[in-house]
Amino acid sequence: MKFYINNLLKKISYYNYIKSLNAYNRINSLNDDKKIIKSSSYKQNLINFIINIRFSGTNTLINITDIKGNPKISFSSGLIGLRGKQKKFQPAAIINILKILFIKAKFLSGKPVAIHFRNVQLYYESLIISMLKNKVFIKSIRSYNLYPHNGCRPRKLKRFKRRTKK
Repeated sequence: MKFYINNLLKKISYYNYIKSLNAYNRINSLNDDKKIIKSSSYKQNLINFIINIRFSGTNTLINITDIKGNPKISFSSGLIGLRGKQKKFQPAAIINILKILFIKAKFLSGKPVAIHFRNVQLYYESLIISMLKNKVFIKSIRSYNLYPHNGCRPRKLKRFKRRTKK
């Protein structure tokens, strides 16, 4: 009988211990949910503006949007007075556009910014990043290059007729 009562007391204490653990886990899970909510509201403010830099065959475009996609400022190489081949020569065009951009966009200084490149070669990306990192706080960089990795299929070579000497 004594053995039976001791076993019952051990089981009761074990069940109480399990209940207390479950209650503790529930409280912690509620706290974790609160932490997640706080951290998700914090993550929304990690980036304030997006600088989109787009090179096409005939023009260079830069626009700044807020995180929701609303445009703030937009520049193209034609807007700043470059014509013809000057618009295509990308380093000169991008340097001129960025100079005017920093004069107009005072709100960028010290704010976290994401940079999105489209059709930009790696050399120009590094040039732009080195220019921008002194002026703004760059949080993320993305590159959307539309060039295929292997290129288009080359044209069929024309066969030339061989002449034989007699």
